[in-house]
Amino acid sequence: MSYDAIVVGAGPAGLMFSRKLAEKGFRVAVIEKNETLAVKPCGEGISARVLQTAEVSKSDAPRFVSRPIKGAAVVAPNGKEVLITEKGEMGYVIDKRNFLRVMAEYAASKGADIFMREPAREVTLKDGKVRVNTRTLSLEAPLLVGADGYLSFVAKTFNLEKAGERKVIPAIQYVMTDVKVPDPELTYFYLGNSIAPKGYVWIFPKDGTLANVGIGVQGAAPKSYLDKFIKVHPEMFSRSKIIEFRGAAVTIGGMLSQIVQDHVVLIGEAAGQVIPLTGGGIHTSIAGGKIAAEVSAEALESGDLSSKMLRRYVDKYNEYWGKRIRDSLKALNVIEKLSDDELNQLADILSPEDVVNLANGENITSVAAKLLKHPIFSIKLAKALLS
Repeated sequence: MSYDAIVVGAGPAGLMFSRKLAEKGFRVAVIEKNETLAVKPCGEGISARVLQTAEVSKSDAPRFVSRPIKGAAVVAPNGKEVLITEKGEMGYVIDKRNFLRVMAEYAASKGADIFMREPAREVTLKDGKVRVNTRTLSLEAPLLVGADGYLSFVAKTFNLEKAGERKVIPAIQYVMTDVKVPDPELTYFYLGNSIAPKGYVWIFPKDGTLANVGIGVQGAAPKSYLDKFIKVHPEMFSRSKIIEFRGAAVTIGGMLSQIVQDHVVLIGEAAGQVIPLTGGGIHTSIAGGKIAAEVSAEALESGDLSSKMLRRYVDKYNEYWGKRIRDSLKALNVIEKLSDDELNQLADILSPEDVVNLANGENITSVAAKLLKHPIFSIKLAKALLS
């Protein structure tokens, strides 16, 4: 079976890439190892801008939106809340599986072939062609795209991921019933070394009384900390029941140093396209798939699948998204070292806009300028952000 591009992984990045390349008339195959979409746990919160980047019709949003988000409450170890709000809807809590179904529908409507339960088992590159064998298929194309997550088979096969280069943290998530948060139109983030060491607990209310309740930590067992958090908050969870449980690792170390080579491209979490401080990767991955498809189309049209040509994708991605990832990683590297007392002080100093900028890796120089005025944080935080 001959194609112009073979995409390994039917996540946000892979589906966006396949759609954008297929709509330019190229033959695209997407192979996914799992039987269903969206197997990996996810808080399922997205900003309103995601739908614009993903070019999803507003008329299709009801098919996957569980609840609009009007704000977020970031809770310091001492219980102080920093409330982040915007006029109108800040974003949405979604059903990620239904969201990916819509993305897959869009890709298929443009001509992409999607094959489920077909893990890549053998990949070879010879004479300018990549050959991929799966459970039942044998595919060939001049371009291979790794969109297969933090355990990327493509990255490892072509030595694009160096030993120890990818930093991940364990994360688990429950879907719980009868969760009584103060305001179901907000999302909640809880910080503290006794709550989630070098990470955070999240609560994302969904439809009805359901909520995604999860945790990501470093150097600790996430389940024990999440269970403890639930136990000490009976006001929210006294009547709650766990109806789903999922666990996985999340990439937080920034982008890999090499994400292209001749005939091979990495996108999404496989490339490390995740905001380190939050672990959010839907928006960054969709953007990666979109930009990579634009450059890949030019490469296929010219017949030049060299790493030099494909690197245009990296350069374009780095102009905005790559910088955000790097700046967020700077913030993570210093914030994860702060004590609970220092986190409490930070909650008193920073405005809601500052918190958003730090989390998303945007305008961090303005945050650093504010922190330079405080003796404790001028060295610990501000100078690191400006480096």
